[in-house]
Parts: sequence; structure tokens; C-alpha cells
Amino acid sequence: MTDPTIHPFETLTTPTGERVQIDQEMTPVVRELWSLGLMTTGCCQDVGEATAGVRALRAKPLGYGGDGFIVYHRGWALLKLPIPDAMRLVALLAETEAFGDRVRHPWRPGSWRTNVPLEPDGLADSALLHLPGEQISGLVDVLRAG
Repeated sequence: MTDPTIHPFETLTTPTGERVQIDQEMTPVVRELWSLGLMTTGCCQDVGEATAGVRALRAKPLGYGGDGFIVYHRGWALLKLPIPDAMRLVALLAETEAFGDRVRHPWRPGSWRTNVPLEPDGLADSALLHLPGEQISGLVDVLRAG
């Protein structure tokens, strides 16, 4: 069984021609990233809400997404990009007034949480960039100006 869609979405065509469902609030971000030549491999407009929604609809536990995970991630958006593209994005944002401190200082209020999962064979192919959801529209503005 595939997990149901939790958020309203738009179906977009990727630069490679694939049709994908993108959370509605994330579509402007994804479009701007693609226009800059950056690839995305996933996104979510509210990780906590999505995890809670998926968990509530599944008969079998997810294997992650306990109560603490859900509470911590409520209000946080997610962008998943190949590592080189994530590095380009963070470097671009580090030079802006609006996002410079947010991407340079990960544990301050309003800052982003970025990581690359460690796998048995090394690092994962994609980086996970978590940002406060209220920053989505500002991110779109900065990327458009980019």
C-alpha cells in the first residue's frame, strides 16, 4: 500500500520530464529551484503534520515518527536535494541578508537544520534541509531575485 497524500498538491513536470506531486505550499520553491538548475528529490510543507497524518492512516507503524518526532517537526518544511545542489543552494543563501545567518548558524531561532544521513556505505546521495515553514514565501522571493 502506498501512503496517501496528506497535503494538497500540484502535479508538476520536472526538468527531466517526470510528473511528480509537490505539496502546494512548496511548488513555488521547487519551481524556483528548478529554474536555477537545482534538482530536488523530495519536499514537504509540514513534516510533523505529514508524519502524523500518515501514521494515523496506517495499520502498521511507520518505524519512525513517534510523538516527539511529530511535535518537533510541526511547522518545519523539508527540501531534499542531491548534495552538490544542496551545497549550491546553501552557498547562494549564505550570501543573502534574509537567509545568510539562517543557513550559517544552525541552532539559532529561525535557523535551518541541514544534514546528510550516514549510511553503511558512506553518505546518502541527498541532503535534507529543514526550514521553518513561515520562511517558505521569503525563500521564494530570494530565489526569484537570485
